[in-house]
Amino acid sequence: MAEINQRMHVIGWLATEDPEMLAMTDRISFFTFFYELLRKDTGLSADFSGFTIETLLGQPQLLSFRDQYRAEPDAVLKTALAAYQVEPDKVDKGLATMAYVLVKNNSLIFLQDFIRQFDFWRTWEKYHRPSPIRSLSQHDQQLISAHFNRN
Repeated sequence: MAEINQRMHVIGWLATEDPEMLAMTDRISFFTFFYELLRKDTGLSADFSGFTIETLLGQPQLLSFRDQYRAEPDAVLKTALAAYQVEPDKVDKGLATMAYVLVKNNSLIFLQDFIRQFDFWRTWEKYHRPSPIRSLSQHDQQLISAHFNRN
């Protein structure tokens, strides 16, 4: 993990509250997204870097965190817990609890529908339609590539 940022502190808080939730990477993305949204709404600094809007999944994703966690779950957990234990005051526990309850007590479908109500999502979808090539099978994609790459 290259840097210990604000996000690792709140993930460390979550690891002390509900360590099993760390394995649910979709829920982690929602949790951290809502935590940052709540911080922004209360006038605190918010960090939305690293979030990707995934139209096929219908939600924001922290792809780099997901990939790091899948590759080295113990290292991510150790880093997050250490960050939180050293500086627990960097986490607004009230906002973290609100984000946690929202994500823990609702289905992913509800959370996806909820997030689609935000203006940023509608604006993003207006200008970023998913590529039709994503709906093609791997075999079809290879045939198309072979056709255009022939000599």
